[in-house]
Amino acid sequence: MQSGSDSKFQSVGFGSGGGSHSFESMSVGNFTANNIGTQLYAPSYIDLATFDLTSKSGGTLVITVTGTGFTTPVGASSWLTQFTGNVSNGSANVSAKSYLDNTNTLKNPGCVTGCTLLSSVGLGGSGTAAAVTDGLFAITEVITITTTGGLPRLSLDASVGNVSATKVPEPMSLALLGTGLLGLGVVRRVPRKAA
Repeated sequence: MQSGSDSKFQSVGFGSGGGSHSFESMSVGNFTANNIGTQLYAPSYIDLATFDLTSKSGGTLVITVTGTGFTTPVGASSWLTQFTGNVSNGSANVSAKSYLDNTNTLKNPGCVTGCTLLSSVGLGGSGTAAAVTDGLFAITEVITITTTGGLPRLSLDASVGNVSATKVPEPMSLALLGTGLLGLGVVRRVPRKAA
Protein backbone atom coordinates (compact mmCIF):
# COMPACT_ATOMS: atom_id res chain seq x y z
CA MET A 1 0.00 0.00 0.00
CA GLN A 2 1.29 3.47 -0.84
CA SER A 3 -0.09 6.95 -0.24
CA GLY A 4 2.24 9.79 -1.20
CA SER A 5 5.65 9.02 0.30
CA ASP A 6 4.15 6.73 2.97
CA SER A 7 4.11 3.02 2.14
CA LYS A 8 3.63 -0.33 3.87
CA PHE A 9 4.61 -3.76 2.56
CA GLN A 10 3.46 -7.12 3.86
CA SER A 11 4.36 -10.52 2.45
CA VAL A 12 3.17 -14.06 3.04
CA GLY A 13 4.32 -17.34 1.50
CA PHE A 14 1.98 -20.05 0.24
CA GLY A 15 2.66 -23.59 -0.90
CA SER A 16 2.17 -24.75 -4.48
CA GLY A 17 -1.60 -25.09 -3.95
CA GLY A 18 -2.02 -21.52 -2.68
CA GLY A 19 -4.29 -20.58 0.21
CA SER A 20 -5.67 -17.53 1.98
CA HIS A 21 -4.28 -15.07 4.51
CA SER A 22 -5.71 -12.25 6.65
CA PHE A 23 -3.40 -9.29 7.21
CA GLU A 24 -3.22 -6.98 10.22
CA SER A 25 -4.99 -3.60 10.02
CA MET A 26 -2.67 -0.84 8.88
CA SER A 27 -2.61 2.92 8.31
CA VAL A 28 -0.91 4.56 5.33
CA GLY A 29 -1.12 8.33 4.87
CA ASN A 30 -4.75 9.42 5.40
CA PHE A 31 -6.05 5.86 4.96
CA THR A 32 -6.75 3.02 7.40
CA ALA A 33 -7.32 -0.50 6.08
CA ASN A 34 -9.10 -3.29 7.98
CA ASN A 35 -10.25 -6.83 7.19
CA ILE A 36 -7.57 -7.30 4.55
CA GLY A 37 -7.81 -10.80 3.17
CA THR A 38 -6.05 -12.28 0.16
CA GLN A 39 -6.37 -15.59 -1.62
CA LEU A 40 -3.89 -17.16 -4.00
CA TYR A 41 -4.87 -20.40 -5.71
CA ALA A 42 -3.26 -22.73 -8.19
CA PRO A 43 -3.09 -22.89 -11.04
CA SER A 44 -3.44 -19.13 -11.55
CA TYR A 45 -5.81 -16.98 -9.49
CA ILE A 46 -5.39 -14.15 -6.97
CA ASP A 47 -8.08 -12.30 -5.06
CA LEU A 48 -8.04 -9.30 -2.75
CA ALA A 49 -10.86 -11.05 -0.93
CA THR A 50 -12.01 -8.39 1.52
CA PHE A 51 -10.74 -4.93 2.07
CA ASP A 52 -12.46 -2.29 4.23
CA LEU A 53 -10.96 1.17 4.01
CA THR A 54 -11.61 4.53 5.66
CA SER A 55 -10.07 7.89 4.80
CA LYS A 56 -9.57 10.83 7.18
CA SER A 57 -9.30 13.33 4.31
CA GLY A 58 -8.47 13.56 0.62
CA GLY A 59 -5.62 11.70 -1.00
CA THR A 60 -4.63 8.80 -3.21
CA LEU A 61 -3.93 5.26 -2.09
CA VAL A 62 -2.41 2.59 -4.34
CA ILE A 63 -2.80 -1.06 -3.30
CA THR A 64 -0.69 -3.66 -5.09
CA VAL A 65 -1.32 -7.39 -4.67
CA THR A 66 1.10 -9.78 -6.39
CA GLY A 67 1.23 -13.56 -6.54
CA THR A 68 4.44 -15.13 -7.87
CA GLY A 69 5.58 -18.59 -8.89
CA PHE A 70 2.67 -19.55 -11.14
CA THR A 71 3.58 -22.20 -13.72
CA THR A 72 0.35 -22.91 -15.57
CA PRO A 73 -1.14 -22.33 -18.01
CA VAL A 74 1.75 -22.12 -20.49
CA GLY A 75 1.06 -20.39 -23.80
CA ALA A 76 -1.86 -18.20 -24.80
CA SER A 77 -4.93 -18.11 -22.59
CA SER A 78 -7.74 -15.79 -21.46
CA TRP A 79 -7.71 -13.88 -18.16
CA LEU A 80 -10.68 -12.43 -16.28
CA THR A 81 -10.46 -9.37 -14.00
CA GLN A 82 -13.39 -8.54 -11.68
CA PHE A 83 -13.70 -5.55 -9.34
CA THR A 84 -16.66 -5.13 -6.96
CA GLY A 85 -17.43 -3.18 -3.81
CA ASN A 86 -19.12 -0.08 -2.54
CA VAL A 87 -18.37 3.44 -1.34
CA SER A 88 -20.41 4.96 1.47
CA ASN A 89 -20.35 8.12 3.57
CA GLY A 90 -18.65 10.13 0.83
CA SER A 91 -17.20 9.65 -2.62
CA ALA A 92 -14.09 8.16 -4.13
CA ASN A 93 -12.67 7.50 -7.57
CA VAL A 94 -11.68 3.80 -7.67
CA SER A 95 -10.09 1.69 -10.41
CA ALA A 96 -8.26 -1.62 -10.77
CA LYS A 97 -5.64 -2.82 -13.24
CA SER A 98 -4.40 -6.37 -13.60
CA TYR A 99 -1.12 -7.51 -15.09
CA LEU A 100 0.60 -10.72 -16.07
CA ASP A 101 4.35 -10.53 -15.39
CA ASN A 102 6.58 -13.03 -17.23
CA THR A 103 9.59 -11.87 -15.16
CA ASN A 104 7.90 -13.43 -12.07
CA THR A 105 8.79 -10.37 -9.94
CA LEU A 106 7.16 -9.71 -6.58
CA LYS A 107 8.00 -6.02 -6.26
CA ASN A 108 7.62 -4.59 -9.77
CA PRO A 109 5.92 -1.23 -9.03
CA GLY A 110 3.40 -0.34 -11.70
CA CYS A 111 4.49 -3.52 -13.45
CA VAL A 112 6.84 -1.52 -15.68
CA THR A 113 9.08 -4.38 -16.90
CA GLY A 114 7.99 -7.54 -18.71
CA CYS A 115 4.28 -7.05 -18.01
CA THR A 116 1.14 -7.43 -20.05
CA LEU A 117 -1.81 -5.24 -19.03
CA LEU A 118 -4.76 -7.61 -18.80
CA SER A 119 -7.56 -5.19 -17.86
CA SER A 120 -8.27 -1.74 -16.52
CA VAL A 121 -11.72 -1.55 -14.91
CA GLY A 122 -13.75 0.72 -12.66
CA LEU A 123 -15.68 -0.32 -9.57
CA GLY A 124 -18.35 -2.84 -10.55
CA GLY A 125 -16.52 -3.70 -13.77
CA SER A 126 -14.91 -6.73 -15.32
CA GLY A 127 -12.73 -7.40 -18.31
CA THR A 128 -11.24 -10.31 -20.22
CA ALA A 129 -7.95 -10.28 -22.10
CA ALA A 130 -5.57 -12.72 -23.76
CA ALA A 131 -1.95 -13.10 -22.63
CA VAL A 132 0.92 -15.50 -23.20
CA THR A 133 2.95 -17.18 -20.46
CA ASP A 134 6.27 -18.93 -21.05
CA GLY A 135 7.32 -20.37 -17.68
CA LEU A 136 7.24 -18.96 -14.15
CA PHE A 137 5.05 -15.85 -14.00
CA ALA A 138 3.40 -13.45 -11.56
CA ILE A 139 -0.09 -11.94 -11.51
CA THR A 140 -0.50 -8.42 -10.13
CA GLU A 141 -3.53 -6.32 -9.18
CA VAL A 142 -3.09 -2.56 -8.78
CA ILE A 143 -6.02 -0.74 -7.16
CA THR A 144 -6.02 3.07 -7.10
CA ILE A 145 -8.34 5.00 -4.76
CA THR A 146 -8.62 8.79 -4.83
CA THR A 147 -10.76 10.68 -2.31
CA THR A 148 -11.37 14.42 -2.34
CA GLY A 149 -12.30 14.87 1.30
CA GLY A 150 -15.00 13.84 3.72
CA LEU A 151 -14.80 10.51 5.47
CA PRO A 152 -15.59 7.87 2.84
CA ARG A 153 -15.73 4.19 3.71
CA LEU A 154 -14.95 1.63 1.04
CA SER A 155 -15.38 -2.13 0.89
CA LEU A 156 -13.56 -3.68 -2.07
CA ASP A 157 -13.01 -7.07 -3.68
CA ALA A 158 -10.76 -7.53 -6.73
CA SER A 159 -9.72 -10.72 -8.47
CA VAL A 160 -7.84 -11.85 -11.56
CA GLY A 161 -7.50 -15.38 -12.84
CA ASN A 162 -7.18 -17.65 -15.80
CA VAL A 163 -10.65 -18.14 -17.30
CA SER A 164 -10.23 -21.89 -17.74
CA ALA A 165 -9.17 -22.16 -14.07
CA THR A 166 -11.95 -19.98 -12.64
CA LYS A 167 -15.00 -20.75 -14.78
CA VAL A 168 -17.94 -22.66 -13.35
CA PRO A 169 -17.60 -26.44 -13.82
CA GLU A 170 -19.76 -28.08 -16.46
CA PRO A 171 -23.22 -29.00 -15.14
CA MET A 172 -22.68 -32.78 -15.21
CA SER A 173 -23.69 -33.10 -11.58
CA LEU A 174 -26.96 -31.27 -12.35
CA ALA A 175 -27.65 -33.72 -15.17
CA LEU A 176 -27.06 -36.65 -12.83
CA LEU A 177 -29.32 -35.12 -10.19
CA GLY A 178 -32.06 -34.50 -12.76
CA THR A 179 -31.83 -38.08 -14.03
CA GLY A 180 -32.07 -39.40 -10.46
CA LEU A 181 -35.15 -37.28 -9.71
CA LEU A 182 -36.76 -38.37 -12.98
CA GLY A 183 -36.10 -42.01 -12.03
CA LEU A 184 -37.74 -41.49 -8.62
CA GLY A 185 -40.78 -40.00 -10.30
CA VAL A 186 -41.09 -42.98 -12.67
CA VAL A 187 -40.72 -45.48 -9.81
CA ARG A 188 -43.41 -43.68 -7.82
CA ARG A 189 -45.88 -43.73 -10.74
CA VAL A 190 -45.55 -47.46 -11.46
CA PRO A 191 -48.91 -48.93 -10.47
CA ARG A 192 -48.87 -51.63 -7.84
CA LYS A 193 -50.61 -54.92 -8.51
CA ALA A 194 -53.50 -55.78 -6.26
CA ALA A 195 -52.83 -58.79 -4.07
